[in-house]
Amino acid sequence: MSPFRTRLLNFSISALPISQEQENPSFDHVFEDPKVIVPSFDLSRRVGNIFSQTLYGIAFERSFTVEGLVRGANQGLKNVSTLFLERKWDKMEQIMVKDLIEELKISRERISPELEKALDFKEENFLISFVHSTFIAGSKMFKLSSSKNISMYATIVSYVRLSPDVPEDASVSQLTGEYKGKVLICNVTYGRVLNPMGLWKITGINYFI
Repeated sequence: MSPFRTRLLNFSISALPISQEQENPSFDHVFEDPKVIVPSFDLSRRVGNIFSQTLYGIAFERSFTVEGLVRGANQGLKNVSTLFLERKWDKMEQIMVKDLIEELKISRERISPELEKALDFKEENFLISFVHSTFIAGSKMFKLSSSKNISMYATIVSYVRLSPDVPEDASVSQLTGEYKGKVLICNVTYGRVLNPMGLWKITGINYFI
């Protein structure tokens, strides 16, 4: 558990009772993809996550912590949801790649009233968060930069409680089962150019209930 209010899941937890085949139920969404709802238990991904986080912390940002990464990601998720609802696209340019902003403009006109209401959440309602993946790769991969830079990428998944009926200690399997529709699931991928060091920018995002 993290020192801040949102529970932070780590990869040492036991496997959740949700199979890969069960990870694609029907959701009301901003985008069709991505829809990551449970941590990955693939060994190669887990090793890759540890390696990339360790390398990044040693070589690029000595103060790096997973807790800080998740906290910043959740602040960004809240910020984007507000700007998305208010159609303040110009303000998104500071924190997001341009192609994604254009996709959000299209999606904004077709989201359901239920999802629109869910997106108007408070930051203190984040319930559970986990890092799905981290890796270092070329900046062109997610259109973070047109040059041959290398970048750090991190994908975070967070659950937001939409109803007081959802207990604060609910498990992921409960949130995707009996409490489905009463939580907002958020996926966000951040990228940061490392040579030279740039700002974190969102390269992918999704919200769904």
